[in-house]
Amino acid sequence: MTRSTGKASYSLALIAYDAAVLAAVFVLAYVIRRPMPMFTQVQPFGDYLPLFGLFLGFALTAFYQQGLYRDVRDLSMFEEYAKALKALAYAFLALLALTFFLKLYERSRVLMVLFWGLASVGTVLSRYGFYSLLKRLRTRGWNNLCVSLVGSEKKNKAIRRVLEQVPQLGYKIEGEVILPREKAKRTELWREKMAQEIFLPYQQGRVQGVIISETVKNYHYLLELSALLDERGIPHRHVSEAFDLAGLKAPVGEDLADALAHLDEGQISGGYRAGKRLLDEVGSFMILVLTLPVWLVAVVAIKLDSPGPVFFLQDRIGYLGRKFKIYKFRSMYAQAPAYAVTPRGQGDPRVTRVGALLRKTSLDELPQILNVIRGDMSLVGPRPEMPFIVDKYKAIYRCRFLVKPGLTGLWQVAGRDKPMEENIKYDLYYIKKQSLLLDIIILFRTIPAVIFGKGAW
Repeated sequence: MTRSTGKASYSLALIAYDAAVLAAVFVLAYVIRRPMPMFTQVQPFGDYLPLFGLFLGFALTAFYQQGLYRDVRDLSMFEEYAKALKALAYAFLALLALTFFLKLYERSRVLMVLFWGLASVGTVLSRYGFYSLLKRLRTRGWNNLCVSLVGSEKKNKAIRRVLEQVPQLGYKIEGEVILPREKAKRTELWREKMAQEIFLPYQQGRVQGVIISETVKNYHYLLELSALLDERGIPHRHVSEAFDLAGLKAPVGEDLADALAHLDEGQISGGYRAGKRLLDEVGSFMILVLTLPVWLVAVVAIKLDSPGPVFFLQDRIGYLGRKFKIYKFRSMYAQAPAYAVTPRGQGDPRVTRVGALLRKTSLDELPQILNVIRGDMSLVGPRPEMPFIVDKYKAIYRCRFLVKPGLTGLWQVAGRDKPMEENIKYDLYYIKKQSLLLDIIILFRTIPAVIFGKGAW
C-alpha cells in the first residue's frame, strides 16, 4: 500500500464513520422530537431527508476544512473536539440560512436545534472513542508512522525517549540526522545528510515523515529546511521540546515568535494565541455575513466589465515559509501575468476599470476572508508575499514568517505607501509587541484606511 493510498483509506474510513454517527443522531433527534406534545406535529421523516443530506454535506465539508481528516498523533485531543464543534456550528448556520432563503418555514426548528445539540455531543463522544481505539491499536504496532529525526544529538535523544515512553503516538524511528553544532559546517553538511538519510528513504517508502527538533535559536535554518521538505512533499513536524510531540505545548512556530519577542522582553502567552484565533474565527465570519451584498455587486461588476473569472488565485508564502493559495477579486485583465511587481502610482495598464475601484477601496482583498477562515491567514499580521519576492529576501525579512500573514497589519495602516525596505520595522515591531489590544487597534485603524483609500495598491 502506498503512502497516498494509506492516507486516503484513513480519511475515507473516518468520513464514513462521521456520516454514520450523524445519521444515527438525526434518527434519534426525530424520535425524541416527534411525541413532544408542547409543539406542533412534526412532518413525516421523509420530508427531512433532503435537509439532512444538505447538512451532512455541509458538516463533512466543514470537517475537512478544519483538518479533521488528517492523521492526528497527539495525546491531548481537545483541539480536535473544538474544531469538530466549530465545524458543526458552521454547518448548522449554513442550513438555517438555506431554509430561510428557500422559505421552508414549515420545517420544525425545534428538531433542527435538537439535532444540532445531539450531533455536537455525539460527534465529540464518537471522536473520543475513535481516538481512544486508535491509540490502543498504535501501541500494538498498527498505524505506526516511520519517521526520521533531524536535530542536535541532545534534542534527538530526548525525542527518542519520549516516543519510547508514549507508544500510543504511533511513531517509529527509522532514521536520524544529527546536525553539527558549528554553523559554518551546517551549510555544506546538512544538505548531503538530508539527501542521503531523508530524501532517498522517503522516495523508497521506508520513511513517511520527519520530526525536526532543532533549537529555536536557528529559526532561519529551520525555515529553509522546512521549505526544502515542502518542495519535496515530505510531511514534517517541528518540535521545540520533547513533550511538544504529545500536543501539550504550542507548535514550534509560535515558540519561535516567543523567542523573537524576548528581544524586547515581551512574552506571547497561550491566552493571546487562543484569543487571536477566536478573534479571527468570529471576526471573519461576521465580516463575511455583513459583506455578502458587496460580494454580489463585485461579482456582477467584474463579469460585466471584462471577460474572465471573478476570483484571482495566486501562490503566496505564509507561516513558516509555507506556500498557500490566496483569494482575491480579479482586478486585472484575464491575460495579464499573474506574478509581477505592482507598479507604484497611477496608470497600471493591467488593471480593469472595475479593478481600479476595487484596488482603491481594497475590496479586491475581501475574499481573503476565506483564507482567514481556512487558517492560512489571520485578520492581523504581515502581508504575504509572492514566491519570487521571497526568494530575494534578506535574512531579516524572514522574521515575517514567524507569524501568520494578515488581511491587514501595522504596515498597511501606518506605512503601506512606503517601500518594504523602510517598513520592515513595522512588521518587526508587530512581531515583538503582539497583543489582542494591538490587533484590535489595527483593525479599527483599517476602517478609515479602506474608506479613504489611504495607501491602497
